[in-house]
Amino acid sequence: MIIVLLVIFMLSNRDPMEISYWPLGPLAQLPVGVVVLVVLALGFLLGLAFHLPSRLAAKRRAKRAEKRNAELEARLSVPGATPAQIGTQAP
Repeated sequence: MIIVLLVIFMLSNRDPMEISYWPLGPLAQLPVGVVVLVVLALGFLLGLAFHLPSRLAAKRRAKRAEKRNAELEARLSVPGATPAQIGTQAP
């Protein structure tokens, strides 16, 4: 569905747009729809590149917390152990 909408957008915006950089001059002439979609895609990828490291760090912290939680739950499930004994066991 989204691909169909993107194709319709590109076909509706076919007017040529000149792409140029100051020291190089005109580089290309592309349809406005293509330029807009390429800029949006680059912006998305750039945002993802800035966000990904913090997301991976949070995922690592969550995995460590889950592992620590499982260890503590395993300590509590020792049969016949009192809370005082559980607290004195080595990790």
